[in-house]
Amino acid sequence: MTNSTSPKSLVNILKDPSEIEALMKNPGKYGMDFYNGLSNKNKQYLVFAAAAGLLVYGLYLNRQKE
Repeated sequence: MTNSTSPKSLVNILKDPSEIEALMKNPGKYGMDFYNGLSNKNKQYLVFAAAAGLLVYGLYLNRQKE
């Protein structure tokens, strides 16, 4: 990451490509730092997006069985 503090919003990760690079190099450390640095509202958005993604993936796998 460019500095020692984690990003405070989801927009920061999109504006600064070095943030994505740092997350890809060590997703365990920087991923949790990033998540813990988010506001509660952004954490809720992230969890909702993950849940929606899992739901769509489950439907996709179910249709492949048929």
